[in-house]
Order: sequence, then C-alpha cells, then structure tokens
Amino acid sequence: MSSENRKPSLLWAFLTFAIPVAIILYGTVVIGVRPPVLPLLVAVAAAGIMALKIGYSWNELQEGMLSAVGRIQLAVAILMLVGMIISSWMASGTIPAIIYWGLKLIAPEHFLLSTFILCSVASLATGTSFGTMGTIGVALLGVGGAMGFDPAWTVGAIVSGAYFGDKMSPVSDSTNITATVCEVPLFTHIGSMLWTTVPAALIAIVGYIVLGSMHTGDVTSMGNIDTILTSLEASFSLSPIAFLPPVLMIVLAYKRLPVLPVMVICVVSALGIAMLEGATLSTLAKQLTSGYKAATPSPELNKLLSRGGLMSIMVTILLLTSGMAFGGILEKARVLEVLMDAMLRGARSAVSLVGATLGAAYIILLGTGSQILAVVVPGRAFGENYKKAGIAPQVLSRTCEDAGTLGCPLVPWSVHAFYILGVLGVSAVDYVPYAFFNVIIPVISLACAATGIGIIRTDGKSSRSLETATDPKSD
Repeated sequence: MSSENRKPSLLWAFLTFAIPVAIILYGTVVIGVRPPVLPLLVAVAAAGIMALKIGYSWNELQEGMLSAVGRIQLAVAILMLVGMIISSWMASGTIPAIIYWGLKLIAPEHFLLSTFILCSVASLATGTSFGTMGTIGVALLGVGGAMGFDPAWTVGAIVSGAYFGDKMSPVSDSTNITATVCEVPLFTHIGSMLWTTVPAALIAIVGYIVLGSMHTGDVTSMGNIDTILTSLEASFSLSPIAFLPPVLMIVLAYKRLPVLPVMVICVVSALGIAMLEGATLSTLAKQLTSGYKAATPSPELNKLLSRGGLMSIMVTILLLTSGMAFGGILEKARVLEVLMDAMLRGARSAVSLVGATLGAAYIILLGTGSQILAVVVPGRAFGENYKKAGIAPQVLSRTCEDAGTLGCPLVPWSVHAFYILGVLGVSAVDYVPYAFFNVIIPVISLACAATGIGIIRTDGKSSRSLETATDPKSD
C-alpha cells in the first residue's frame, strides 16, 4: 500500500492524537503518577495500535520511534553534563556562594522578580535555557527554599527568565534556527519578536511583583536565614574564585563555542577549584556519578545542597525516550501532517494565519515534545501562506518562537519539561501557572494579529487592509 493511501482521515488522525494525549494527562494530572513513565508507555502503545489500523507495519512504526529517539542524543549528552555540573559546582562552592550572596542581597519580597531578571540576563548572555536553569536556576531554587517560597513559584520565575533569553538572545540556537528556516535576517527576526516579548515581559514583571508581595516570609521550613548563612560560611570558603565557572560559561557561550565543550570546561574548572579546597579525586569522581552529599551543620541545608550527578538524570532520560517514541509514531503515521493541513485550510487573514501557526506548534509539542520540530515544521509549512497573504516572514518567525520556543516547557511530557523536572525537581503541572512569561505570550501574539499591531506587511500597506488584499474579488 502506498504512503498516500495510508494517510489517515482527519477524524482518525484526531483520535490517534487525542486519545494518547488524554491517557498521558489522566495518568499525570488525575492519578498523579510521578514520574509519568507508565502513562507515556501506555500512550505509545495506544498510538501504535491506532497507527497499525491505518495500515502501517510494526517495523515501520519501530523505525519512526528509533528515528525520533535518535534526535535527542544531544539533549541526553547535555543532561548528563548538567548532572555533573551541578555536583561539581556544589563541591567547588559555586552554588553555595550564589545562595549565600542571594540570601544576603535579595529581599524576600523582591525574590521572584529578581529571579526572573537574573535568569533573563544569564540566558540572554549564554543563549541557553538549559544551561541557565541547570546552574543559576539551581542556586536560585536554593535561595527561594531558604526564604520559604513554594518551589513551584520559584521554578515558574526561573523558567520565564530562562526562556526570555532563549528566545531573544542572538547566540541562542532556537533563535538562529528559526530565523534561518523562515529566511529572515537574524536581527530582523529579533526586532520583530519585540512586539510580543516586551508586553509579555512587562506583564510577567507585574505578576512576580504581586506574587512576591503575597509571600508571608515564613522560613520555618528551612530554619532561620542567619543559621543558614552561618552554616554556609562554616562549610564552604565562598571565595571569589568560586564564581569562575559561571563567568567562564557566560564568556565562552557568548563567543559561540559549542555547548558541549563549554559545559565540559565548566565541570573541569569547578573540579580544579574543589581540589584546591582539599577535595580528593576519588571523592569528586563519586560525586560526579552519584551526586554531591552535603555535610553542613544544618540538616535542612544538607537536603537542599545534596543533588546532581549522572544518576540523578537517568529517570529524565527514560522519560525523554518514551516521549520521543510517542512522537515518532505520530510522525511516521502522518497524523501531525493531517492535523496541520486541516488547520491551514482557509487561513488567509492575520488572525487565522497566526492562530494556525500557534495551533500547529502546540500540536507538534503535544505530539512530539520537541521544541525544534515545533519551530521548524510550521516555519517551513506556512511560509508560502504568509507570502500569499502579503505578511512579512518575520511575523511567521516570531509566531513560531512565541509558541514553539516558549510553549515547550508548558507541555508536561516535552523534552524541556522533563529536563526541568530532572534538574529542578518540579513538574510542569506544578510550575506552569507561575511561568507567566511563557503562558501569556501566545495571547499577546493573537492580540497583535487581531489589532494589526506589529503585523508587518510586505507591500507597506496597513495590516488592517489584509482581508481586502487577500480577497479574490479584490483582484
């Protein structure tokens, strides 16, 4: 049977997509299976059975799953290095030093706002949300815990800041890939994103100011902050050299060195500092594998600082593999293709095109959990439609990032959500309500399309004349 004959109907494609997604949501949200490996595996089985009904063989579906899993090799390598960075930065005193000075300098009522701003700056400089969350994000999570903040609040602010930079940084992979796919000059693409990014960032800032003001300041769960500071002073040198690894990370990332060598340098520099402080090579090797085990006078602080290591991210890798296998079946069975084609039918106005682009990106995120696919596929598929409607390609590239880049951590079984769960220990179900920047930006994107604000035309005409310009009767 030809590939065309095995293309599912719209109804069957919808069911093949919706039923497994419902299984994942039921297992994760309703039953509360954490980590949600079992719901994902059941979803993979359900999608596979429905794809077999279309006419695909098991070997073909297996090929699709293996191909999809192969795409996360770099993500797995990054995860492994992040696990080692966390444990080595604990041993070197880097993360304890950031926690120490964070508690010294940041007032509790300003903590969430400071977290959003610090993560935004770090991510803008490095171009990586993963690196930001796995380093300064871990330290800020410790500061928030010491101040008595709900971890979901803190992680929400960390995610918002990290993805602000991931979207806007000229050295970000997602920013450069999106501009290339949509055939838009890099800084034209970044300039176009300001139309939606600035309002969303301002709303997020107000949100974190309000949320911070609601914090009661109860720190009984972590003990007195003065006690924590004393414990840190007694257990770590907290010297300026402890800040060398993050400085190296920012400088080398800004110089566009590949991410893996930069992360290796960050690990090696931290290990060197730890050895200067008296740590032995055998102890550090064990910490890189099994994680850092703190031994301060404070039991609560020990619980906070004992983390990292290669083994800490193994569950995350299992989740990633299961999620990508699910997406591989949907891709191979052409389910996502059929759903995207349906969304494009009749899309000619700014609102319908932007809405279809956002919807397609979220469908791909829900189906595959891949940020890059959610950016690349709509960017390639919708370019001609935007051109026919007289809308500049930077509007398409901006919209792809509004949904694809920023929406990925909002999908509980996406690559990025699993990474956040593995590194920061909070699931998407818990932190999404507080990731204000990521949540609000698609609304801003649709509002721009509806009002014509920021909708750039290729012919220089007002965006409000778009409907008339695309109406065949006007020709």
